[in-house]
Amino acid sequence: MLNVNGQSVQGLRVVAPGGEGHPNMLLIPCRKGYVMCGYLNLPAAESFGDAAAIVGGSCFEETLANPVKAVSAKAAELGVEVGMTGAEAVAKLNA
Repeated sequence: MLNVNGQSVQGLRVVAPGGEGHPNMLLIPCRKGYVMCGYLNLPAAESFGDAAAIVGGSCFEETLANPVKAVSAKAAELGVEVGMTGAEAVAKLNA
């Protein structure tokens, strides 16, 4: 479990799904959507109407601290913006 602004949030990590030397796959599910690493597919999230934000990072600490790189339309409706931190995106998606 991750602590994000006093809230416990589950983080899911798949270690090097493409094999040794590949990045980890990270996902942080939230009440209204999820924060995901760039390994996952934003166009797919859009096609399902999901609220999703892409944040780069090789571990959860980096993912929560780094800026959001892209958001789905549904995430934008919920106040998630490019440039905010992953932790800020999690807070918006858990509000």
